[in-house]
Amino acid sequence: MRVIVVGGGIAGLSAAIGLRRSGHEVIVLERAPRIDPIGAGLTLFANAMSALDRLGMRDAVAAQGAPAKQSAILTWEGRELARVPRDLLEGTIAIHRADLQSQLAAAGEVRLGAEVKAVEQHDDGIVAREAEGNEEQGDLLVGADGLGSLVRSAIADMWPRYAGYTAWRGVSAVPVEPGRLTESWGVGERFGLVDVGRGRTYWFATKNAPEGEPDEREGKKAEIVRRFSGWHEPIAAIADSAEEGAILRNDVYYLEPLPRWSEGRVVLVGDAAHATTPGVGQGAAQAIEDAVVLADRLAPSGDLATALGEYEAIRRPRAEAVLKVSRRIDKAAQLASPLGWRLRNAIVRRLPERAQRRQLEPLVRYEL
Repeated sequence: MRVIVVGGGIAGLSAAIGLRRSGHEVIVLERAPRIDPIGAGLTLFANAMSALDRLGMRDAVAAQGAPAKQSAILTWEGRELARVPRDLLEGTIAIHRADLQSQLAAAGEVRLGAEVKAVEQHDDGIVAREAEGNEEQGDLLVGADGLGSLVRSAIADMWPRYAGYTAWRGVSAVPVEPGRLTESWGVGERFGLVDVGRGRTYWFATKNAPEGEPDEREGKKAEIVRRFSGWHEPIAAIADSAEEGAILRNDVYYLEPLPRWSEGRVVLVGDAAHATTPGVGQGAAQAIEDAVVLADRLAPSGDLATALGEYEAIRRPRAEAVLKVSRRIDKAAQLASPLGWRLRNAIVRRLPERAQRRQLEPLVRYEL
């Protein structure tokens, strides 16, 4: 088939790699005029790395990141609440998002500055119409255009829901212990630190906030420093090192489960199909898993409707389970009541390792 992939992010690039490996002709349309090195990081647990291996990309991606050796949840003062069992971190790589995206993009051509404004289906094919007037025709269109997906509107009239908090993200030259991932919990606030290799630390910070709240007059950095400079080290140094223009801020959204992921010759992957909150660090992983399963189902000689049905039947329960766990963890982590904060910390501190395993093992040890 000739496949049009709308979106050149992790989901779209992974889908393109898998579909090309399955023998299809693929064109990727990305609306951005260039791929900028966005200042954010990702943790790719063993399930993500296993999926990348199926795409032939494991070694190239691993070489760009840092192996994760230890992961813990801390209080804002630095006291340990819980530690992820080391064996559940085996094979995990923390990586700068731009490094992952550049490796995936290198595996095939992407057409930049191609903004798709409309999708039209016909009995014998599908057409993607671009803002500049160009048209692309194909046999299948893959919507990998993220949270605010235009392609999704051709399948379901559902829009993202606000999770109740906003997040700042950046990359700092202030190092943390190699291989260490921590997330520190306060009252309605969090601060995460992730070693992504080559002396770089990916950091993120959150606070409960009204949807669409503007930055403070003094700027993003000033608020981060004010809120987190009293937290345990090296958070103060990380906050102080941030450059105003390099700090990303985004409200956090998720999608309730869609009634379906495909319609005729259109199918969704990644955040366009099942955007989740970042509570368990599985957003990128789920997109990559989608790509593998979709490519597997779309064998060159197979029936399209059957293949898309099988893809959804395999992926939907997995994506919905990830969303459920992620939302539960995020709600606990963002508790804004001082009494609830103390109770939560006491419960997490006393949580037995077997309970952690019961929650995390199905996520990170999942095999396609």
